[in-house]
Amino acid sequence: MRDQSKRLFGNADRLEVAYAVARSTGLVHAQELADELRISPPRVRAQLLAFADAELLQILPRSGSVQNYERLEDPFWTMIDALVEAWLSSR
Repeated sequence: MRDQSKRLFGNADRLEVAYAVARSTGLVHAQELADELRISPPRVRAQLLAFADAELLQILPRSGSVQNYERLEDPFWTMIDALVEAWLSSR
């Protein structure tokens, strides 16, 4: 998935983080996703900030040392979920 992500988005982590966000409850933070994906929190945070910049996530007020993000309704999340599921089932 990282090779596809690098070719498609110019970043090896973007697709994997997007897929995790798409499949989440809608409330995420970098450490939780980093643990799930086994990549460093700063790498996850960079993707979350890119999604927030694209208005796909909303940055919520900080809770102590945790910065939460809320997934916004957008067809992007459905597309990412469908794309990754199709790729995974074709392998």
